[in-house]
Amino acid sequence: MSFLKSCAMILLLVFLVADSVDAQRRRRKKKDKGKLKILNDLPDFFVDDNKLPKYLKRIYKTDATRLSLRLINDERQRLSVQTVRVPEELVTAVYNALVAVRISDYTAIDTIASKYNIRSFPKPNVETLILVFEQDAEWVEPLRRRQDTTGSVDINNMIREYDLRIVKMVYLDEERQGLVLHSRDALNMPALTNKFFHEIGVGSIDEMLPYGDGNDISIERTKEGWDLVYSIKFGNCINQCQKLRNWRFSVDQETGDVTYSGSSGDIIPPWISLNAQQKRYPDVLKRG
Repeated sequence: MSFLKSCAMILLLVFLVADSVDAQRRRRKKKDKGKLKILNDLPDFFVDDNKLPKYLKRIYKTDATRLSLRLINDERQRLSVQTVRVPEELVTAVYNALVAVRISDYTAIDTIASKYNIRSFPKPNVETLILVFEQDAEWVEPLRRRQDTTGSVDINNMIREYDLRIVKMVYLDEERQGLVLHSRDALNMPALTNKFFHEIGVGSIDEMLPYGDGNDISIERTKEGWDLVYSIKFGNCINQCQKLRNWRFSVDQETGDVTYSGSSGDIIPPWISLNAQQKRYPDVLKRG
């Protein structure tokens, strides 16, 4: 009898331990649900960006934020759980990869940076949005009186929280106008749009996304580090550019060493040139 009782006790203990382990597994799975996989074991090599002028660091940080947001979107994370400020550790890791490529000594760098100034295509939006309002909206009255504030406490709090800058009001049509807001630092504008819509109740928001297609940078996380592709695109780009030329690089996750894999694609026509913005902020390193 005592033997049977001992066996029963052992079985009960085994069951309790198994149930406890299963419960811990479920809790851990629930905790990890929604956690971004891209944040696991990010490369943390150091890159000296002192060769970049201040304005160029800002441009590269904007590219890094946009590329980081694309990596987040690749995981299909719901917009409602995304943060307005893109995870800094991810942005820093991508920024370091971009800078590592830029300061490497491959001759192709002069082509993609100095000659064509290839930047990430501005999707998703990380800089600007427009709050759309009716012509008679009361919350814009202070702005009409040239005050640097709105009549909405909630909107003002959002502007302060995310360090937004009121740029201007724009005419949209006979019934509507728009308030242009620009972020001082690159942000997850789709997530911010979601907050304005659900928390503040702004019914219409324009993210100012560009039409068509254009030059771009893409990045992919690999077991060895990062793979980056810089693309010049041309042809009929109203929907999707018909032609392109790519330059491929890899960045080692341990050392930050850059490997150039060559270029491929169509011959770049002679009429491809820098736009006014690129001429104003050239991708040129400091001398010395």
